[in-house]
Amino acid sequence: MAGVSLVIGLVFCIILYFNRKRTVVLKRSSAIDQLTFELSRIADALDRIANRPAERAIAAASRRQVQQTQLPPPQRESQGIALSMFGR
Repeated sequence: MAGVSLVIGLVFCIILYFNRKRTVVLKRSSAIDQLTFELSRIADALDRIANRPAERAIAAASRRQVQQTQLPPPQRESQGIALSMFGR
């Protein structure tokens, strides 16, 4: 089993060694740089638009928290039992 896997590995390496294809490397151009810049701006704008509902919810929660800390705690109007048949 080990011998078979070794032979398959060697055959695979030999195929990769002799199957070299020529590759072409392109230099960066100003058009590609400009396109990259514009796409990054669009992506940032979309992120900001997508996060607006979350920002609104966070702002509303913080406003509620500030309002609750400013209000005095509610006072009980009656110390008796509500709807008591003796009216205490």
